[in-house]
Amino acid sequence: MFLGLILLTGVVTVRLQLLSPGGAGAAAILAIPIFGFGGWMWAVPMLVFFLLSSLLSRVGKARKTAFEHVFEKGGRRDAGQVLANGGVAGAVAIVFAATGRTDLYPLYCTALAAAAADTWATELGTLAKGKPRLVTTFRRVPPGTSGAVSTRGLVSATLGALGVALAGWFYEGTFLTVLLVTFCGVLGSLMDSLLGATLQGQFRCGTCDAVTEKRIHCEGETERVSGWAWMNNDWVNGLSIAGATAVALGVYWAV
Repeated sequence: MFLGLILLTGVVTVRLQLLSPGGAGAAAILAIPIFGFGGWMWAVPMLVFFLLSSLLSRVGKARKTAFEHVFEKGGRRDAGQVLANGGVAGAVAIVFAATGRTDLYPLYCTALAAAAADTWATELGTLAKGKPRLVTTFRRVPPGTSGAVSTRGLVSATLGALGVALAGWFYEGTFLTVLLVTFCGVLGSLMDSLLGATLQGQFRCGTCDAVTEKRIHCEGETERVSGWAWMNNDWVNGLSIAGATAVALGVYWAV
């Protein structure tokens, strides 16, 4: 049953241009241990994250085309994006499959909550009117700038994390668990902004002078102006999700 659902989801997401073929393949690889060993309890939070986040990528699509010159990748997620957002959750699911430890479930939800928080903040925050603020200096920067935050983005991040937390709570957990998963999810989104503002590679186009995440712009190579050249948005996403999950693990150990 779950294998059929995985295959059907992959075909639909590719046809709707939510995922590239490579992205659908990566999603299937992640889904096998999650759906196969965790059942609906583990599948539902993943589906809530994936389906809602994919639909949000369609919101304001015409307006988001203005950021295509800034963002390295578009709304159709590839394998790198899928693994960056779901890799930590997939790793937790594999450990659960090997050990049977149900106490890993809140960590799994935290990883998905952090991914959802960042995705919602990006998809809805970039649609906010006015200029956001850089998380490190709080100065106004153009929309779409790596590391920029806004009130709308923070509210969106909270709603995204809360949605995943509630999906997990439906099966197991307490109200305190919902708060912790939501908090760590939003924290992961802020970690993402901090890494984006400091370590993510930023490049300047020699033709149009735009600062972008892209290595190739206006059909020519760009020049690095800040950050580490190899640190792209996929790395930032993966590291921030891992950081949020590590914080949640520390809290669970402490209590």
